[in-house]
Amino acid sequence: MANHKCLKCNKTFDTNFNLERHKNKKNPCYKPKTELKCELCNVKFTRPAHQKIHEQTQKHITNVQIHGNYSNNGSIVGGNNNTINQHLINLTLNMRSFKDTDISYIGYGLLRDIGLIYQDIKNKVGMSEVDKISEMFNEVIVILKKLHFNIAIEENHNLKILLIFPGIKKLAHEYLILEINKETNYINWRSLDYIGLLSNIFEHLLTLNEKSRSENYIEFVNYLKEKILEDAELHLELKPIIDKKLSDMYINFNKEQNKPEREVKDTIDDKYKEFKNYRQQETRLSNGLNPEIIDTSL
Repeated sequence: MANHKCLKCNKTFDTNFNLERHKNKKNPCYKPKTELKCELCNVKFTRPAHQKIHEQTQKHITNVQIHGNYSNNGSIVGGNNNTINQHLINLTLNMRSFKDTDISYIGYGLLRDIGLIYQDIKNKVGMSEVDKISEMFNEVIVILKKLHFNIAIEENHNLKILLIFPGIKKLAHEYLILEINKETNYINWRSLDYIGLLSNIFEHLLTLNEKSRSENYIEFVNYLKEKILEDAELHLELKPIIDKKLSDMYINFNKEQNKPEREVKDTIDDKYKEFKNYRQQETRLSNGLNPEIIDTSL
């Protein structure tokens, strides 16, 4: 018969030994229990471990996206605790920012060879300067493909070259690079114009040389930078050529991923809607998050 009663919680026990063990528990019986609940999914838990498991489920991740989107200051709207925020950040951090791209996939031999190719092209007789620069830029495309447009290296998919309206002769693009604030972990895409994109790419290319110290390669990057960005006359002539090379590279990358071809719409309104949907799909990260796009003119 249970006749040994705890005066604090009114539980009864069949022996005095069990009563004393109850009274000497690590967590006293009179201590109020903390309710464990996911407000987004309306699910309660008896153990913290169960809550952590829940936060890794697709249901929870989807609800974070629907009800817990980022506010303008980088916090999450609708999240009631830091766990949601940190969980989403951790999921996204398998991506690197553009400036923090993993460059270990580029070897010294490739940079050395590019430096030699540059010298060969530069010394060609009977070739216009525009044609020389166009041919040299093919080596930039080689590097970009290896770093940013390699299906196997998802963490480096931090550069987007988005054709705004397909089916139009004059190409127009929106260029995006991924940024991650190291202090706050706030994630966004930054929209760049043509000059802004190439300035970032050339800066990027120069950092690669830190492990090879190839003088020919440094000269190659600086030569292209000067001719493409700083020479006003060549800049205008080269822009459509460079634009086309970048665009073709990105379209081919999407084909490698078996993405469907885009529809060519007739009206401006329909074209703009199609682009907005396309941009949303292209900027969505692997966990479903669509970071804010800043400095966009669209």
